[in-house]
Amino acid sequence: MGSALLMIRSIAVIFGVATLVACGGGSSGSSDASAAGVTRSVPVEINFSAVMGSAALACDVDYTDVGTAATTTQIKDFRLYVHDIQLVTDADEVVALTLDTSDWQAQGVALLDFENATGECTGTAETNSAVSGTVPDSGAVFNAVRFTVGIPQHLNHLEQVSVSPFNITGMNWGWTNGYKFIRFDVPNWNLHIGATGCAAGGGGDIECTHSNRPQIALSNFNYQTQRIQIDFGALLQGSDITTNLGGPSGCMSGGTDPECNEVFTQLGLSLVSGENDPGLTQTVFSVAD
Repeated sequence: MGSALLMIRSIAVIFGVATLVACGGGSSGSSDASAAGVTRSVPVEINFSAVMGSAALACDVDYTDVGTAATTTQIKDFRLYVHDIQLVTDADEVVALTLDTSDWQAQGVALLDFENATGECTGTAETNSAVSGTVPDSGAVFNAVRFTVGIPQHLNHLEQVSVSPFNITGMNWGWTNGYKFIRFDVPNWNLHIGATGCAAGGGGDIECTHSNRPQIALSNFNYQTQRIQIDFGALLQGSDITTNLGGPSGCMSGGTDPECNEVFTQLGLSLVSGENDPGLTQTVFSVAD
């Protein structure tokens, strides 16, 4: 009886050791993930806000002293696309933000919408003031952010209109077969920034001579405690929104439109080339607590 019991115990011990070996010795899933080359990620949310000078931007508010004519006005629309969002570490390593997919984000592009269809605004009731995504969990400390305003050229065509956030009718720009990258409207004066000089290339792709995509770089930015502020008072500081100097009222991104030069300058863009001008400093985007 004693020998039989000893044999049973020995078999149990051997079986237990074999089980531990087969299961990796009870090691955590993280070591298995590391061995398999799986990279962990952490969620990131970057918040934006819109202002007119020192006042928050809203559809049903009168803003005074706007532009060179110190005009009183309300906003009618304010929406913009952003893409190629990157965080920069304190070691100057650039890390791309992989955007989540939602009604506001797809294929690396996000739509920010600050109008809510009240007051003078005639857009949509829904708003969005943040972008969300992930970065690799490297333990890095981020202290700067970069992004590009607009939609990348390979997506800037109206075949995308069935997919959110490319299906917003008010952001379609039919005469360029693309999209408005920035739409900011006040009564009798509209600002639409988008690629121009667009035509079908040899391979059937749409090609544009003027990109008109502001590239923004902001230092001393903590995405966990701060936000990116967009100041339309700064954007319009050199513009008279009561006077049409030629062509459509406002700026439609035309290279010869006299009302575009000032707003392009505030965005750091060359109106002549449609590219970012290293000799200009954009005044519209800043870091806010």
